[in-house]
Amino acid sequence: MKSFKQKIVVITGAGTGMGRSLAIQLSKMGATVLISDINNTSLNETRKLIEADNGICKTYKVDVGDRTQIETFTKDVLSEFKFIDVLINNAGIAIGEATLNEVPLSDFERLINVNLWGVIHHTKAFLEVLVSRPEAAIVNTSSVFGLMGIPSQIPYCTSKFAVRGFTDSLRLELSATNVAVTCVHPGGIDTDIVKNGIHYNGKKDATVEQFKKLVMTSADKAAAIIIRAIQKKSKRVMVGPDAKLIRFMTQLSPTLVDKSILNRKKAFDSNR
Repeated sequence: MKSFKQKIVVITGAGTGMGRSLAIQLSKMGATVLISDINNTSLNETRKLIEADNGICKTYKVDVGDRTQIETFTKDVLSEFKFIDVLINNAGIAIGEATLNEVPLSDFERLINVNLWGVIHHTKAFLEVLVSRPEAAIVNTSSVFGLMGIPSQIPYCTSKFAVRGFTDSLRLELSATNVAVTCVHPGGIDTDIVKNGIHYNGKKDATVEQFKKLVMTSADKAAAIIIRAIQKKSKRVMVGPDAKLIRFMTQLSPTLVDKSILNRKKAFDSNR
């Protein structure tokens, strides 16, 4: 997709972070951006930023972990606009450090509903119209945690590995259509996803500080990388130098990656 002029783009989780940056940048490239988020205040802040630059934007308050709200949202979009050209499943939530026994099943289910089922429900709802377009794109956000397992991050890794599998399979299934399917694997991106995540046992502050140390890429830079991937119809995109390194290491030596992760966790635990 070389040009976004007059294209209609749906972006979930566009109130802050990568979603906001994607909305602003795509709007500047001529797209009409239909943005959703659970936080209406931040969503409207994104809209004001877009409209201040004469962009075209419409907002929808949606909890992507709620199937009924997604169905209402997608019906409203198609009723008014009839079609979309690009779907960016960006919304997601994080979970702080916790063992499987420490994570309530209700929180595990909530994370899966947002990070995985939100992707699936949006894709199913828009798939028929996307296939009918002369060219279209579906972009699903996995993570570097969809490339490697992390102790005390089982729910998040489960969701992101699943998004990766869903996206790779969907890409092959749609290979004979005009729909390009891209799986995005961000590394440490400067957003509030960890700060706004689910945390346990007073570990939030330490987890947020640790995440800040690992951040290597701004939200604006991440969005620009993702947009280029859409233009190039990339199958997968590693966002950030850390993501590229992790992908290389997981392919080169999974055992070395496991040792590195466990050593890092041990060092983090001893410094708290």
